[in-house]
Amino acid sequence: MAGLRDEEVTLYLHLLKLRRASMTELIAESKLNIMTAYRTIKRLTERGLVQSFSINQKQSVYAPLTLKALIHKLDQEQRSLRKVQLALQDLDHLLPYVDLEREAKKDSNNELIELREGVDAFREEYLKIPDLCDDEFLCMGSMQNYWNVAGMSDEAPEELAFRHKRFSRKMFCRVFNTHSPESEGFAKRDRQELRTTRLIDSIPVAKDYLGYTKDHVRHFICDPQHPRVLIIRHPELVALYRDQFERMWNAGVGA
Repeated sequence: MAGLRDEEVTLYLHLLKLRRASMTELIAESKLNIMTAYRTIKRLTERGLVQSFSINQKQSVYAPLTLKALIHKLDQEQRSLRKVQLALQDLDHLLPYVDLEREAKKDSNNELIELREGVDAFREEYLKIPDLCDDEFLCMGSMQNYWNVAGMSDEAPEELAFRHKRFSRKMFCRVFNTHSPESEGFAKRDRQELRTTRLIDSIPVAKDYLGYTKDHVRHFICDPQHPRVLIIRHPELVALYRDQFERMWNAGVGA
């Protein structure tokens, strides 16, 4: 996950579940040994992924960044790394002879969080989704913002192909979307398009769009000036995203 070690990912995810915890609680929950746990929380704190709060002179409690803040921070780090890579490519006369695209593709399948930038990636990653689901597709956010950034629409050939592939596989769809003329239009076709759409005013990703596959989450950041996709593969982080969706759905939000 964005350069984090295994023990850092483990501790961070346990802290997300606990929301706020002492070192004693984190060690008990994560099963890390004491020295590893203290070194790990120190690195996470120095990196800004965890905040420390003193409750007395001898004890502190720790709290993680929210998922939204974490994604923003990881996005900033990815952009910084990209700038460094481009600078090195200009400075090192050997680097231009390395096939950077091939190396990136070779390693990308093993990355727990991958960032892809640009409109082409924005469209490509969306169109892959039906091939990565089984019998159900979940999505949340602003479909209309996604279409605007991707240069698509409800009746675009790519969108029609996406739906046709879903229909051919009898893949049902559950949707949380924000209110708009576009979303209200496609919600009226729910029965004929194997879909249940819930339109709500307040949504965790009101400007972006999330697509949930069976073992990935694709977070489309709908910034017209800098469109990009975060592909999240870490099993526990994917489970947190899916749990948020299911809790909202089971609570009847937007029903």
